[in-house]
Amino acid sequence: MRRLLALFALFASALLIAATPKLHPLPMPSATPPPSAVNKPVVLIYPFEAPPDLNQKYGTAIAQIYAQVMAQTGGVTVLQIPTGILREDYQKFAHVQHADYYVSGYIQPIGQGAAIVAQVVDVASDISVYSATTNISDVQDVASQALTARTVILQAAGIDRPEINTGPADTPTPSSTAGASVPITSVLTDLFKGKPKVAKAGPTATPEPAKPPRGVLIVHPIGNAGAKVLSAGADDLYRALDARFNTTMTSVVSTDVAKAADSICGTHRDNTVVSGVLNVTHVGGFRPHDSYTFTLNVYACFGAVLYTDTQTNDNYARAIHDAVEAYYTNHPANDG
Repeated sequence: MRRLLALFALFASALLIAATPKLHPLPMPSATPPPSAVNKPVVLIYPFEAPPDLNQKYGTAIAQIYAQVMAQTGGVTVLQIPTGILREDYQKFAHVQHADYYVSGYIQPIGQGAAIVAQVVDVASDISVYSATTNISDVQDVASQALTARTVILQAAGIDRPEINTGPADTPTPSSTAGASVPITSVLTDLFKGKPKVAKAGPTATPEPAKPPRGVLIVHPIGNAGAKVLSAGADDLYRALDARFNTTMTSVVSTDVAKAADSICGTHRDNTVVSGVLNVTHVGGFRPHDSYTFTLNVYACFGAVLYTDTQTNDNYARAIHDAVEAYYTNHPANDG
């Protein structure tokens, strides 16, 4: 992770995001007359989330590329990127803004590079119509995914428009961000640029450790945090574990994982089964707020508890991340 952050160092000082109190459609390029607004879906793009130890402005930059590419290629109305909206409120906020679809996602660091996971959600039904995980190495990779998301939105909206070739030659290159002081291409150069390692005095850099062969099967977390938070927490649990282990998200929801572990593992007996309990407590006093407690439980396939850890934080994603990191620190081979 330190090496990935080193790649991002210049970006943090270059990107200046302008606060916008009111959402407005991004401007269409003047050279291309806008299509009829009758069938133009309205799209809201949220900043892509990033791990807690990564600068969150990278997620905003990814969202800006999506917004600019969609606006430049036309066919949709793109709203300004909002800030400070919790994931569990994405659908509600998009509905208030009269959006037809919203795009959200997150960045997953991988060694010297990164991957983005993106989804498109139909606001009216709150159903995901598209999701994909893509390794990214340059701005064009992100722009290409933005074009794919735009095509999915047009198809979902039933608009008869020619499908855009998403190859690099036809992908518009983002040139500037809404509210940023420098072009996106310049801002993100260090995000994607592979830097050769230079021998320096001091310890030699070691490669990222490979994921252990023993996999993780995740059971959907339970608790009193509410359905939307628990659903978001399941995503956070998957992301945190998948960064360290070979991870599979199951559809199982169980209050007694010890008994269910055998059937969850099936023939894959060398895996571990991971579940969690996410509870929320409202804390009063001088600064009223919600405090989240997450308990991570790791089971063997025969039901024995191999490990447990509890973390508390005002941010449930942070509590989940810290619990997973505690497990990884103690059991990097996923051996419980």
